[in-house]
Amino acid sequence: MKRSFLLSLLIAVTVISISGSALAANTYEDTDTRIVDAKVVEVTENRVSVMARSGVEHVIAINRQNTKVTIDGVNVSLNNLHEGDVITIELDDEHPMKLAKNIQVIPGGAQVARARR
Repeated sequence: MKRSFLLSLLIAVTVISISGSALAANTYEDTDTRIVDAKVVEVTENRVSVMARSGVEHVIAINRQNTKVTIDGVNVSLNNLHEGDVITIELDDEHPMKLAKNIQVIPGGAQVARARR
């Protein structure tokens, strides 16, 4: 009885640990609606070009009125987005083309991007 309880407990802890690891890993992975830790290659009036960690370049449309940019949780202007910045982009899933809904600038992101490669 004691042995089966310990075995059940061990299995439960293992499953919870694996589920937590998968969930944590998922927050750092690219999806259809999110590009994580991409390096800004170019910023223009209507778009931002980024290089994803996979090495694929994406051109993302921006809307000066509706695209929200944050640094450390503080809303900033799109003018604060510069070539070389490392960003995470959340795309508008209701728009037919890639349109940035939210852009989060990662402070000190260049070091983060290098460490992950």
